[in-house]
Amino acid sequence: MSEQDKTTVLLIEDNPGDARLFEEMLQMKGNILDDSDNLSPNLSLVHEERLEDGLERLESEPVDIVLLDLMLPDSSGEATFDAVLDRTREVPIVLLTGLNDREFGVNAVQRGAQDYLIKGEIDGELLVRTMRYAIERKKNERELARRTEQLAIMNQILEHDIRNDMNVISGMAELLRERVDDPDHEEYLDRMLENSDHVVELTETASTLLETVAGEEDPDLEPVDAARVLESEVRKARTSHDGATFVAPDDLPEIRVRANSMLSSVFGNLLNNAVQHNDAEEPRVEVDVATRDNADNDAGDGTAEIRIADNGPGVPADQRDAVFGRGEQGIDSSGTGIGLYLVDTLVGQYGGSVRIEDNDPRGATFVVELAEV
Repeated sequence: MSEQDKTTVLLIEDNPGDARLFEEMLQMKGNILDDSDNLSPNLSLVHEERLEDGLERLESEPVDIVLLDLMLPDSSGEATFDAVLDRTREVPIVLLTGLNDREFGVNAVQRGAQDYLIKGEIDGELLVRTMRYAIERKKNERELARRTEQLAIMNQILEHDIRNDMNVISGMAELLRERVDDPDHEEYLDRMLENSDHVVELTETASTLLETVAGEEDPDLEPVDAARVLESEVRKARTSHDGATFVAPDDLPEIRVRANSMLSSVFGNLLNNAVQHNDAEEPRVEVDVATRDNADNDAGDGTAEIRIADNGPGVPADQRDAVFGRGEQGIDSSGTGIGLYLVDTLVGQYGGSVRIEDNDPRGATFVVELAEV
């Protein structure tokens, strides 16, 4: 093992007896850190007795994990943890204390500590396994932060660069229309505009998807009138798809569900999917909304059921789960499957579900179920 592979542990502990005990635990069980069979653990222990000296160590040399006693000669309690947390959020911190204060421990973990150990309850295996899991969790946090940053950059490229350039291309193509007289050239121009619009639509879907997967794990939800959102998306679909027929009941009643502003992306993607993957000579899409009471719901709330049915080729039963998967292609589709993946992701965040049924006499029906509020 090289020196570079060693795990460097910074122990900030003023009690000589406790410090010696932790050192012995690490010597005896340190191989658990890397599942090594070596009797000599592949770690380096750096010990400081004062907070100020510990903070200087963090500044001056690389450290893989901090074992931090909260009661030190120059600091105590929460202030000790805050000082180390202010100095580094990259290095995992495991708190050591003689106080059995579970509430403080939970609060510390919520604020950034990896774990909270009570000195009288620690043995060698518990200490080293806690350190190992803390290092792995922090590594995962750093990787997640790196990917989130990359997704934000990708979203910015989609939002500003690609979409803006495609809008310029579409605008110039529209200007050319007045100067094109040849029927063949008009057809080429129509194809160019159609594909430009499709790229813009894909960038919007991909941007929404990136915001969803890189955003808050538990997004803020609020009551949203699903019927009004559906009506709005049907109007947009009629404008975008001249050759398709959209049928919706008049005067849909207000149906409030737990969702957010991205509910429009759910309905918009399902309506576009119903036309884009439709092989009928005259694509037809019918939408409907209904509610049903939940017998087991003490609050008396029901479930809203939004149905979007088409007269396309339908989806075989054994492929219905797959079409919602990441990167899956729709049946005989030349487009991408990220729209349905986005639908499934958003509906899942709302605590609802989406499924596919056979439409009568032909096609598929996408059924979205959301809790009423």
